[in-house]
Amino acid sequence: MRKRRLGTAFIATAAAAVWLAGAVALAGADVSARTVELIADKDNRFKLADGKKGPVVLKSGERVTFKVTALFGGEKARDGAVHSFVIRKLRAEGWDVRLKEGVQEFTLTAPAQGDYLIECTVKCGPGHDSMSLKMVVQ
Repeated sequence: MRKRRLGTAFIATAAAAVWLAGAVALAGADVSARTVELIADKDNRFKLADGKKGPVVLKSGERVTFKVTALFGGEKARDGAVHSFVIRKLRAEGWDVRLKEGVQEFTLTAPAQGDYLIECTVKCGPGHDSMSLKMVVQ
């Protein structure tokens, strides 16, 4: 009888530990946000993860987690940023992220309907002046 109680207690404790681990993992992620994957490429161009040029299409008010892979394009800033992800007129709302080499994730809320331009403001190398990506919010 005692073995059975210990076994049941162990199973209940293990199940609670698995549930708690899942809850902790979810606490760091915005499960209500849609993920949009982008590449800030070594040729100093923004691309969608599938290699297309865009545009990024969002719905106004939608929570979006951007997963951006930033690749070194020839130059980097003093702080180590190789690119940035900026919408100039939305900087105050958080649309100004410095990108270091590797993968970065950040969650933002889509603004009002309209056309926007995502730009790189870090001098990243040849082609920097035209490093932008259209974003359409419906």
